Amino acid sequence: MSSLLEFVFGWFFGLFADLLWWLIPDEIESRNDRKRLLEGEVRCAIRAGKGRVLNIGTEWSVGIAQISTGMLLFTPSMGIVGTRQVRVLGIRERDGSIAPSPLERPVGDWLDFIVTTSGGELVVRFPLEVGDAAVEVLTP
Repeated sequence: MSSLLEFVFGWFFGLFADLLWWLIPDEIESRNDRKRLLEGEVRCAIRAGKGRVLNIGTEWSVGIAQISTGMLLFTPSMGIVGTRQVRVLGIRERDGSIAPSPLERPVGDWLDFIVTTSGGELVVRFPLEVGDAAVEVLTP
């Protein structure tokens, strides 16, 4: 009887630990996103809609952006090299006018927006948790 009870408790706590392994990192990331936004920062991914815009190509680059009204200062951690200063002339939700990259796969919960600049249009992706608030800050 005690070995059966030990098996059941071991299985239950193993399952519980596995669930926590998947849930806790997402919650931590969401909290970090909210804290970053209060400091004027947001995780984001960026790419050009077509061709090259402000020396940004059509492949995704991921990093952190400092945001303020009408200005996005993107510092990449993967993809392009070097910080990009993007003056935002307009921003709207992605409506299909710029087709997704053929290599694009949804990863996590993100919101996509089209940012109009003097050099063309960029696709900018913000975390779902703070995407709308980041757009409110960024809108000129």
